Amino acid sequence: MTQPSLTREERLKFARDSYAKEQCKKQWAVLWPLAREGDGEALSELAYELELGLKMPATDSDMKGDAHDANVTVIAIYGAAKHPDGNSNLNYIFDPARWNKDDVTVVSMRSGSIIYSSINPPPPASMTKLKNCLFQANSSAAGDLCVAQAIELGLIPSFREYSKAMDAVLATYRAESCTPRPW
Repeated sequence: MTQPSLTREERLKFARDSYAKEQCKKQWAVLWPLAREGDGEALSELAYELELGLKMPATDSDMKGDAHDANVTVIAIYGAAKHPDGNSNLNYIFDPARWNKDDVTVVSMRSGSIIYSSINPPPPASMTKLKNCLFQANSSAAGDLCVAQAIELGLIPSFREYSKAMDAVLATYRAESCTPRPW
């Protein structure tokens, strides 16, 4: 765990260093408290590290690649909405190959827990509109409008619900439950 006396910048650096050392639990312990508070840079860093292979803490007994990507989508959208420089993750989450299929996996909430649902992908025009919104968001208010679009499309839950559920996951997971991506 980190020392409470570390600055925000030192915590972000510590998380990046932990990633290089494959110390999953330390990364989550450092990044999630910042991300939970809506720190867009921490959310964007977390999404970026997840894209590169940061292990997800297991939220169920069967963490599949689609479930991992569903969490990346949630974290990347909130990161881009709150941190204008955090949109580097958007090309990954808006890759047409992820959406041009019969169904897609998204994070949903049930009784305060994270679950995964399959939905029909939103129309390409709606995805383009959301992507453009996030790329152009230059204020918190503009980012909030993009988040509302993503929620309306069924791509993400509210951040309040998601962060409470993720807190519960992180409070109970063991280092070995920080599961690797399946590929």
